[in-house]
Amino acid sequence: MTGNDGMFTSLEDPGDKEQVTFGDNSKGKVIGLGKIAISNDLSISNVLFVKSLSFNLLSIAQLCDLGLTCVFDKNCVVVKSEKNKSIVFQGFRHGHLYLVDFSEMKTSSTTCLFSKSSLGWLWHRRIAHIGMSQLKKVVKKGMVTGVKDVTFEKDKLCSACQAGKQVASHHPMKTCVSTSKALQLLHMDLFGPTTYESIGDSDKFKIFAKRAQREFGLNIVKVRSDNGSEFKNYKVDDRCDEEGIKHEFSATYTPRQNGVVERKNKTLITLARAMLDDYGTSEDFWAEAINTACHASNRVYLHRLLGKTPYELLIGRKPNISYFRVFGCKCFIYKKKRLGKFEKRCDVGFFVGYASNSKAYRVFNQTTGMIEETCDVEFDETNGSQGETFSHDDVDDEPLRDAMKNMTVGDVKPEEVHEDNDQGGGNSPSRLSTSMSPHVDENEEREIEQGGVDEVPDNRDQGVPQASNDESSPPMAPRRPLVRHGRISKDHPIDQVIGSPSRGVRTRSRNLVSFCEHYSFVSCVEPTCVEEALADPDWIIAMQEELNNFARNEVWVLEERPKNKNIIGTKWVFRNKQDEHGVVVRNKARLVAKGFAQVEGLDFGETFAPVARLEAIRILLAYSSHHKIKLYQMDVKSAFLNGFINELVYVDQPPGFEDPRKPNHVYRLHKALYGLKQAPRAWYERLRDFLIMQGFKIGKVDMTLFTKDVNGDLFICQIYVDDIIFGCTNEKLSHEFGDMMSREFEMSMIGELNFFLGFQIKQVKGGIFIHQEKYCRDLLKKFKMGDCKPISTPMSTNEHLDADVDGKPVDQSTYRSMIGSLLYLTASRPDIMFSVCLCARFQAAPKESHLTAVKRILRYLKHTPCIGLWYPEGAKLELLGYSDSDFAGYRVDRKSTSGGAICLGDP
Repeated sequence: MTGNDGMFTSLEDPGDKEQVTFGDNSKGKVIGLGKIAISNDLSISNVLFVKSLSFNLLSIAQLCDLGLTCVFDKNCVVVKSEKNKSIVFQGFRHGHLYLVDFSEMKTSSTTCLFSKSSLGWLWHRRIAHIGMSQLKKVVKKGMVTGVKDVTFEKDKLCSACQAGKQVASHHPMKTCVSTSKALQLLHMDLFGPTTYESIGDSDKFKIFAKRAQREFGLNIVKVRSDNGSEFKNYKVDDRCDEEGIKHEFSATYTPRQNGVVERKNKTLITLARAMLDDYGTSEDFWAEAINTACHASNRVYLHRLLGKTPYELLIGRKPNISYFRVFGCKCFIYKKKRLGKFEKRCDVGFFVGYASNSKAYRVFNQTTGMIEETCDVEFDETNGSQGETFSHDDVDDEPLRDAMKNMTVGDVKPEEVHEDNDQGGGNSPSRLSTSMSPHVDENEEREIEQGGVDEVPDNRDQGVPQASNDESSPPMAPRRPLVRHGRISKDHPIDQVIGSPSRGVRTRSRNLVSFCEHYSFVSCVEPTCVEEALADPDWIIAMQEELNNFARNEVWVLEERPKNKNIIGTKWVFRNKQDEHGVVVRNKARLVAKGFAQVEGLDFGETFAPVARLEAIRILLAYSSHHKIKLYQMDVKSAFLNGFINELVYVDQPPGFEDPRKPNHVYRLHKALYGLKQAPRAWYERLRDFLIMQGFKIGKVDMTLFTKDVNGDLFICQIYVDDIIFGCTNEKLSHEFGDMMSREFEMSMIGELNFFLGFQIKQVKGGIFIHQEKYCRDLLKKFKMGDCKPISTPMSTNEHLDADVDGKPVDQSTYRSMIGSLLYLTASRPDIMFSVCLCARFQAAPKESHLTAVKRILRYLKHTPCIGLWYPEGAKLELLGYSDSDFAGYRVDRKSTSGGAICLGDP
């Protein structure tokens, strides 16, 4: 700071700096803040101008910030530049102070110095904001002309450069190991979504944590992941709290802080991609390829700091990799069943990995369409990427996806134990070890021969994920034969050609078309039995998805068949889900129990469960329109599987998905199953208790209506079995409700209400309109009236129906089906109510005249398919009733016909 304003090259307002305090506690007023030149090239900024100050005080800290070095001795002080060690200025000692006289130095005008610095930034802006170091270099070397006496120094930040050039901060590389034991810090990440679905439950963290800690005697202290919702949710937090594990997160949008697992993911994917391409293996086997790549990388890659493989760090010895085989290579699998004298002794398949709970290889048998674990196998590792490629992905034949449903999926972490040499001979099949994976003793020097079988049982260095032995997991899919045809080659013996050669050569483009035909769309045919469904890959996927839901919800557990207990059978029900336009959007396979076999008092007690009526749905729509509430809908996936049951119930294994190892076992139910008599009530009680716990109030008349008052905003919720309609005057609360339900239950659909129980609902500005156009068209199609001639009225005004005793009878079931379908349509079509009810009087003995009257109603629907009900916004919400009667109007028996209409709001 100084009191001489003539020393400043620039002076500005001091801002919030009003005064300074001296050593004697006196104060001085700050007049300005500026910059002072101390040499030809340097200047000090942020110098305070204090008018009452008699001396000039120089800050040593600011000199050091400028890149200068101050050397003090008992007589003088020398200030040097750190770059070239040149002397910038000198001072002398006077008493207890060091003084510097800048007036005696030969310096250029301070104003000129300031101009050089300002010109540097001006030219920086002129030359497209190119970096100062680059500008300094080209000017210093004389590579450009027209720029003289300009200093390019980056002594401040350029806001425009920061806005256009700023990048993420560099994440420093670690130079030391931050953990002292394995598994103390676990890095987690996910990749995807993938085009091809793998088989198995994706929730493996709980199993991994318990097995890793028990089998290795090590504790998982912390896990680190990114901020993705798959990790940052209450389920993961609860699971970490249960295990006593600290969950760390990387900074938002900073994947470098979780770089260990990010790089590992990239490594595994690139390795798997190369392995699949080596023999042209189908991408359906991507999970097996990544599994095998992880198995290999754990035994080959070295830790950057410790210089050892992960296997050696965990197990304590060097891995033996002599048993490794080429992924996807052709193999010959020995048949272990009883064979005929001249029957072939092996099946052809290809290699897909290493077994995790036995000393064997995992191979895909192309004859049975199954993943097998066997040690009796010979490998042919020729004709891979180094030669002619043999493709396993002939999609024009039986799809490989059928076989993928039969795969077993292992755990994440292997354990490998030491076995003595005297335990089992080298030529005998290996027994199932209690360890997680097989291994090779480092004291054994035997090498596995090329394609050999005898020494495969002694391959003890394997450690691929182990298949889950949890008996409650979904059973394996049934075996289906998978026949593969070879391509026709030149001069091939005609007696060995499969199929007709006249079909010509099948090109790859045709295979691609076949692939799209089978896998790009859902199946449009509903199977009538489980055998038909098992022949369709789309329905197999649907059935496997249903069984995966059972595993996620922990519905059952596999147990031995109890004695003197009622065992309830199961069956598959197949339905195609359609949208409002009638397009099939989903194949739904439902496993249901044969509830008719239940015994009251033994297998079930109370069964009643309230269900919303269509009238209640219409009242809800009218009320929502009046209060301008936008309604949403959600569908709980496999809702009945969430309801707890109190009775002890046993069911048979799913048809076609019996466990081959335990075919006589049965499942004991923890939760309700579709088809059980108590299933609707169990689900209703579960949902009711959850909503009441969240502060909702149940309706006094309609037990399926729940309401909640949230700070003056009304929230309404209507339940129809597994379909839920909800809305609120505050739309934000509706989204929060959807998130809350998604956390508690698995939802298959959440969105704005537009199609519900056959109603097409249009929520537009001004009100809500409901109609049943799709139902009308389906009704006409069902009774073969789609091409009928339309008519403008449902019934003639001068037509009077009677019993018509002498008329020609018609099929009673068809007539009743028509009446029942039309009665459901009256929920949104009051214009046909009278006509339908009149025709309904003659269902006991329908005649041809009655059928003609019903067909006239259908012709009227053909003319008016889009008529419905309109609920305007802001209508006066009053309950009004209208009734009328025609006195003795029925000509047959002169009885009166009464009618009524109840309106909520303006009619």
